[in-house]
Amino acid sequence: MVDKQKIESILLNQEFSEFEWINPETIVVAHWVRIKCIFGCSDYGLGTCPPNTPSVEDCSSFFKEYKNGVIIRLRKFADKDKYPSDWSRNVTNKLLETERQIFLQGHQKTFLLNQTCCGICKDCSGNRKDCKDKKNSRPSPEAFAVDVYQTARNVGMEINVVSENPSEINRYAFILID
Repeated sequence: MVDKQKIESILLNQEFSEFEWINPETIVVAHWVRIKCIFGCSDYGLGTCPPNTPSVEDCSSFFKEYKNGVIIRLRKFADKDKYPSDWSRNVTNKLLETERQIFLQGHQKTFLLNQTCCGICKDCSGNRKDCKDKKNSRPSPEAFAVDVYQTARNVGMEINVVSENPSEINRYAFILID
């Protein structure tokens, strides 16, 4: 049984105040997201990105194994051409600690989809096999073919394409819990 109050307390203690509970079966998985990873993302091929991730079909099946999850909205005003790597690394570490604390509450299936491509190490090895921190590396929702735009909108969270620069960047992380 998921004690939502305990998990919400963990989220708030990590300063994640913008979140919504979600049934992971309602996460929108789409082939177009994978295609955008392949043709349009400079991180394609890195350790937690396609092709080092399950197929779109397997990702869709994966979400059906969960009954509870949280989608977390993260905001940062930044120049998108100078991605705030230090901020992102700090957020990733807090998300990993949140995942660990939820796991320690007895939720052995807890799994984080990070708010961005892994980014834990300043010098990424560039592939899963040579990853220096396999224990903590996590894929982004997009690496699991998640249509973050539609999924966030479906739970009432605001999300838009960033058309001005600099501007507020919105990132979304998912923590699956059972």
